[in-house]
Amino acid sequence: MSAPSMDVITFEVLRHRLWEINDEMAMIAARVSGSPAVYESSDFNTAILTASGEGLFTGVYVIRQASALDVLVQSVIERFAGRINDRDMFLTNDPWSGALHAMDYAVVAPIFWEGEIVCWTGVVMHEIDVGGPKPGSWTVGARDAFQECMLMPPVKIVDGGVLNRDIESIYLRNTRTPDMNALNLRAKVAAQVTTRERIRDIIREYGRDTFIDLQHRILDHVRTALRKRIGQLPNGAWYAEAFLDHDGVEDKIYRFRLKLTKTGDRLIFDFTGTSPQAKGPINCAYSGLIGGVVQTLFPLLCFDLPWAHGAVADCIEIISEPGTVNNATFPAATSMATVNAAQITGNVIWEALARMFSCAEELRTEVTGLCYGGVNMAVLAGERADGRPFVNMFTDSVGGGGGRSFRDGVDTSGNLVAPSYGIPNVERIESLFPVLYVYRKERNETAGAGLWRGGVGIEYMITPHEAPNGIEAVFFTSGAAHLENKGASGGFPGSVQRHLVLRQSGIAARFAAGIIPVDPEEAGCASLHVPAAKDTAHLAEGDAWLCFCDGGGGYGDPLDRAPDHVERDVVVGLCTPEEALRLYGVAIDAGGSLDVEGTDSARAAARARRRNRGRRLGPDWKPGASFAGRQLFRYGEILACRETSDGFALGCLRCGHVLCGATEDPRQRSLLVEEELSALSPLNRFGREDLFVVRAYCCPGCATTFAVDVQMRDDDPARPEMLLEPLQFTAGSMGTA
Repeated sequence: MSAPSMDVITFEVLRHRLWEINDEMAMIAARVSGSPAVYESSDFNTAILTASGEGLFTGVYVIRQASALDVLVQSVIERFAGRINDRDMFLTNDPWSGALHAMDYAVVAPIFWEGEIVCWTGVVMHEIDVGGPKPGSWTVGARDAFQECMLMPPVKIVDGGVLNRDIESIYLRNTRTPDMNALNLRAKVAAQVTTRERIRDIIREYGRDTFIDLQHRILDHVRTALRKRIGQLPNGAWYAEAFLDHDGVEDKIYRFRLKLTKTGDRLIFDFTGTSPQAKGPINCAYSGLIGGVVQTLFPLLCFDLPWAHGAVADCIEIISEPGTVNNATFPAATSMATVNAAQITGNVIWEALARMFSCAEELRTEVTGLCYGGVNMAVLAGERADGRPFVNMFTDSVGGGGGRSFRDGVDTSGNLVAPSYGIPNVERIESLFPVLYVYRKERNETAGAGLWRGGVGIEYMITPHEAPNGIEAVFFTSGAAHLENKGASGGFPGSVQRHLVLRQSGIAARFAAGIIPVDPEEAGCASLHVPAAKDTAHLAEGDAWLCFCDGGGGYGDPLDRAPDHVERDVVVGLCTPEEALRLYGVAIDAGGSLDVEGTDSARAAARARRRNRGRRLGPDWKPGASFAGRQLFRYGEILACRETSDGFALGCLRCGHVLCGATEDPRQRSLLVEEELSALSPLNRFGREDLFVVRAYCCPGCATTFAVDVQMRDDDPARPEMLLEPLQFTAGSMGTA
């Protein structure tokens, strides 16, 4: 029961104070850290949890790192039952104990009051290197955990306030960056020492009972609000599917399947049918599955609520088969888990939620095309001119934000699941490591087209500088073979993302001539090497590494985009004239201005092309049916559910064409138009067009797209994306939209 002394004002003051304490813990950790990945790019997170290990607050950094701390704390409680004391702290990087992958070393600490644990805290940081056969520990070629770096199950790193030097020495002996890792360890400890005193200040001021009651009230507040929000959504099932390319050993495609069922005030995430765990290091353990789920639910469902995993867990159910790529069993290789299986798990949830949200007027503004759907990064390692070794993970790689129902996606925004992520300062990185940035820019031809386009991704080029023996590179990419950045409500995906290596580039000659190259054509090279999605390479002096990242998916049909918005994008360089005509049907004249007549003609031709090239996946539901009647809700941008004279039906708001009954999936009676990957962007020539195709589902009446998918060529194009329950279509069961 809640303590009667806690009124609503006290609750608001204390919950915000606890949030500030968690944020202060993050700021202290980042300021003490010596890692550019932490203090430049915020590749870390913090959390406060209840005494039993239920998440109360997750920080605004890399969400998935902290959202699985519940699993970690509960592992510690079980492993150290009866041996947890005041001022103890526990360290682990074991994915089967709550870490996401081996490089995410976490420290968790109990907070005691009068001999009793009253809560826990935790700090997770991505470490630049924790050993293993590859610099950075992203272990291309590993077939199991024994071929990767050392895993440390939960150990007591601080015993009663005293650092355990023996454990620290084992930890630091196994890394190429011992000084940096030692400083990060102290950052985690120091941040939590301060946090312990901040929380004890609350107890001193308000009492132990009030603090315990505060935790219960936070969980109740989030649980109640979230259940109400879920309850406003229609009952039914939404389906999504995503792919993961190359497992670090084999160039193989892995499939992620999700059936998201909403019943009453509860969501069920069923991943049955997801591919078996891989030979290579792309797998995640159960902790990564949890992180993948929660990283998406927090920003999309709890955008105005405390990010309390303990409350969210009570509103959802996760169904997953052990031994699959996002629920791998030991000894699976998992060094790339975070940016592969865990990330793609979040992507399928994101896609399904976008479809679900489009059915609820209250959540339409939260419908978003997928942002930067994966990662395209590298670790560079070698020796400086003075012989000192270096290792660095380059965290510049960011993509674009997804288009929304009311606005374009944010350019080079990074990923929604890491809200405070940032790219490093160029001069700082050049001062630390023997590299030179040639350029860094926003890249056209990467964004998904739509009524509201996705944000564009980044492109940058780096060359070795005063590295006498060259540099070893470890590349890790997802979305190299296919398009991960799917759109929403008829919006298109953008581009693939890749690494390119320019052998014997002409950069030095261009610099000598006073020219700064701004693309690979200007830089020139003797040959171009395209690494595999997970690969290694040697960069000699004169070589260059180019990285381009995908943009966000679009929202709505691109032929509906305002022509002056396209014109503006061309003027500022975010869209090429060719892209404007190809994707939006917008003609730009030689002077860079909008050609109104040419645009009208191009758009009419584009719609005619859809009708001529498209094929019907199914006949009309009831030929000649009228789409008049009470509107229950909209579905996406152009479809709606109405109570017609022929029954509850889904139809087009633009032309009045009735596609299907309300409990059917409209894709199964649509006009299907298939597009090659390279038709969306010339960058997609680096993808696998032999395996993947883009499928646009259009209204048979007006040829407007209402759904777009990326599928393997042999996949059934009529597989459902949603099935609504018939019981909700009774008189008065839903309000009008």
